[in-house]
Amino acid sequence: MTADAADEYTRNVEALARRFDVGCLVALLPRAHRAAALAELVDADPDFFFLGHDHPPTVTDSTVTDGTPAARRALARTVRDPQAQQRLLDLDDAGIDARLADNPSLTYPAECRLRLRRPAAVAAGSGYRPEHHRAALTSRDPDLAAAALVDRRTHRWDDPIPPTVWADAWRTVRLAGGPGRVREVLAALPPGADLDDATRRIAEACAEPDPEPFLTSAEDRITGTGALLRRLRRIRTAPDAPRGRAILAEPYRVDWALVASAGLFRRLPRLAARLLAHRPDCPPDVARVLLTGRPAPRHLPTPGPAAPGPAAPGPAVPGPRADGPPPSAHHRRPPVLGPLDAADPLAVLAATPIGKGGLDIHHVWSAIELGRITARQAVDHARPAYAVACHAGQTSAFHAGTREPGGGRAALHTAALAHLAEHLAAHPPAPGLWREVDALMRPFPGPLPALLATAARARTAPADERFRPWRA
Repeated sequence: MTADAADEYTRNVEALARRFDVGCLVALLPRAHRAAALAELVDADPDFFFLGHDHPPTVTDSTVTDGTPAARRALARTVRDPQAQQRLLDLDDAGIDARLADNPSLTYPAECRLRLRRPAAVAAGSGYRPEHHRAALTSRDPDLAAAALVDRRTHRWDDPIPPTVWADAWRTVRLAGGPGRVREVLAALPPGADLDDATRRIAEACAEPDPEPFLTSAEDRITGTGALLRRLRRIRTAPDAPRGRAILAEPYRVDWALVASAGLFRRLPRLAARLLAHRPDCPPDVARVLLTGRPAPRHLPTPGPAAPGPAAPGPAVPGPRADGPPPSAHHRRPPVLGPLDAADPLAVLAATPIGKGGLDIHHVWSAIELGRITARQAVDHARPAYAVACHAGQTSAFHAGTREPGGGRAALHTAALAHLAEHLAAHPPAPGLWREVDALMRPFPGPLPALLATAARARTAPADERFRPWRA
């Protein structure tokens, strides 16, 4: 890795850490303050929501419910939560929809809904999911298939969508809307698009005065039984088997009488015949012809559903334990004080940054749980501020009250919520406060209350004086 690449990597890692810590702090804010904070943060860092995962759910919820248009668009670009994606779609905003089309984590139901509403936006988006595109083309929904047909981004992928899938989508559109609807979709294709073989044939058929029989013929040449058998003739040896299974997974419309005829005359290699015989929809008599080369006896009954046998035994139910109740589903470490096992743990906490001197957040939680310090004292004295913010505001902290009842993690979370609510009620934030918090969060060495006070003064204080007040 070159020096420039290493520097770029370091900057990206630092940016992700800062966004995570600041997002956890926003999650702890009262709801009335979150929208303003998010507006400032997104204005300062348009990629604030880019983390590789979502911010805590309260941040996502506040952005969707109360956020500014810019904040909602920034969220739409990266959000992974399916419910949040659907709520953003409910807003029916063109700018938000365009960002959702760029979201590589967009779920299939959300993408289908977006395709139906703004097919051109999805086709121009950068968040392409080939498995979603293929599913839409084979969905048998004529409107969804039509929207997917105008999407021509498959040139970016090494494994393009096969012509059979395109032809199947055109057939779905034709059966629902006739040749007129097919012509409408053809006219909506992007100018200069690199068309697949099926689409070129469909376009040629639509150029005829009466396109219906020509469309049917074009579809059959690509998805009919003859096309399937032609491709299967190349499946001869074991290395060809994966390719043969992939061919059989394509949406061919199979006439099993023609397949049986091909089996009787041994027109398929043995491997291809065996793969075709094991296709789930292959009739038993046709499977016998493919495997043996002989027709099934007339007296051979068609197998029906198997008679129900005895029920399978269910999972074993654990009985009572002789040594006490079963362990909790959520692992919980036993309390360990570490450096806080001192005569004055509060003094040690105030003098030792978390992550240094052998002190970690589990020691703080343990000291709270064992009553050596209070949760409010931990909020007031533990440093650096980002360590308290991220551990008190991350998603697991919001569930600590039910997963770890009585533990220090839940108490620290509750104390941080109370402190921020009291502080903001007594000191209403001026414009620009959260931008300063974002800039100070990672380098600031002091506790959380000092960070908020320093950020409030930072707009007028010189840069070299920003960290001094908390030490006084």
